[in-house]
Parts: sequence; structure tokens; C-alpha cells
Amino acid sequence: MLALILPEVDARGERLLLIQRAQGLNTHAGQLAFPGGKREPEDRDLLDTALRESHEEIGLDRGSVQVLGRLEPVPTPTGFFIVPFVGRLVSTWEPSACSAEVAKILTPSLSELCDPSLHRVADTRRWRGREYRLHEFDIHDPPLWGATARMTYELLVRASLVGEV
Repeated sequence: MLALILPEVDARGERLLLIQRAQGLNTHAGQLAFPGGKREPEDRDLLDTALRESHEEIGLDRGSVQVLGRLEPVPTPTGFFIVPFVGRLVSTWEPSACSAEVAKILTPSLSELCDPSLHRVADTRRWRGREYRLHEFDIHDPPLWGATARMTYELLVRASLVGEV
């Protein structure tokens, strides 16, 4: 997965790129997510997977991304183990849905994601001996929730944009 930060283009400031997955998909249909997907045999590593998938899904040229680092891996109750990378767009580019898996592209501002009236901890769950807070961002219908919301919240905390709850 690639959490891509888009540069400031207006008063909203820097933005985070999200996709809404198509309704007809077998897993996570209609949900908001970062671009990314399953590793293929030709991928050198998981970063290569994230960049390849971002190109396939939204047309992102890997040379347009400055990779800033990686967030904590996120296991999910549905059996996925997500390794999210963070990157910053360093060239001019306009995202477009290049795959039938992508229904829509959203670019909420980081300041919008930090708005306490749009964020809440919806619940807390214990899974495999660890307690997880279930974050939700009311930025779209459906809202940003689940693993992507957890990764988004970690990104905001690491960037010192919000304090941990």
C-alpha cells in the first residue's frame, strides 16, 4: 500500500490520496483505501509492489514519488497483512482511475483529516492478544474506517499533526 501525500495546491494544504474500491470486488468492495495490492512474483520487494500497484490503479509514475518511509504493518481480521509505505509526490501529476478496481479517487487535506469533528474512535477490539482502536474519519460516504483509517491515523501521529488517543 502507498499513502501518497500530494503537495499543497490551494488553501487546503497538503492532501492524502485515497481510492474508493469498486463495488463488484470480492474483498473490501466500496471501501476507501490506499492504492496497493498483492505482491506478484516479479516484484523485488513490498515497496516495489506498492509502486507497481499504484501505477496500475491510478497511473502514478514511480519516478514521481519520494519514498519517505514505512508505517507499522497492519494485520487484519480478514487475513491480510498490510505493509504501508508513505511517499510524497515530487512532480506534476493528476491521478486518474486506471483500473476497474478503482471507483473513485479522493484527496482529503491533511488538515481535514486532523479535524476532531470528523475523526472518532468508533470502538476498541482485541485481536491476537493486541488491543486495536478502530478509527473512523467521516470524510465521505462510506467513511474512512478499518485498516486504512488506522494507517491514516498513524501517519497523522508520526507527522505530529495530531496527538495519540
